[in-house]
Amino acid sequence: MLRQILVDTDIESLLNTACTGKYELKDRYLITQLAYVPLSLSEHNLLKLHQLMNDKGEVYRKWVLPAAYSRNKKDRIIEVPEAFCQAIENYLDWYEQQKVPAKYRHNLGTYRGFSEYAPALLNDRLNEYAMSEREVKGGINKQPTNLRTKVNALLKKAGLEWATAKTFEDSLIIHLARNVDHGVVADLFGYASRQVVTDKYNGNLLQISEAINNVYSRIKVTGY
Repeated sequence: MLRQILVDTDIESLLNTACTGKYELKDRYLITQLAYVPLSLSEHNLLKLHQLMNDKGEVYRKWVLPAAYSRNKKDRIIEVPEAFCQAIENYLDWYEQQKVPAKYRHNLGTYRGFSEYAPALLNDRLNEYAMSEREVKGGINKQPTNLRTKVNALLKKAGLEWATAKTFEDSLIIHLARNVDHGVVADLFGYASRQVVTDKYNGNLLQISEAINNVYSRIKVTGY
């Protein structure tokens, strides 16, 4: 079955239809980060503001995702487009005006007054999204359950019930894989093998039987 991915109209629907009300700007930023930043949902959940800007409060175009919560347990260089930088500038202006927990701020005159604990994403209580924990063989497994629930609610509100929070990552991988070497895309997302990217990309391609039926499909052939 063809893997469905998010396209421009879907993102526009999320931004303009699903993100409304008191926290419209916060939710619009959430969608923008998911759409443009090459991270897993857990990595999105754990991301801190300090990773996204320098001590002068200037937003990075390239920054380092720490090994501590990177998928492959290695530092990763993350590059983002100008559209994301513009979105986070507006978001940070809003964030500064909110009554967030005291531990998210400091008075050192750096990082726009945000401490190292300030999360990139805030929930509707203006706190970080808590990770759920469950015991597994060999330790504790943490999952971004609360963030996933929020994202799925926004998808449903936009009429995109077919999609899930994971669809954002898969969509970005497939869009990039059309024009970038699959090994480079795998490294960007922290996957051990380029095959992961290739499999996702190939899952978005039609089978030959479907593709051949679409060739010149708009021309009516009546026979001779």
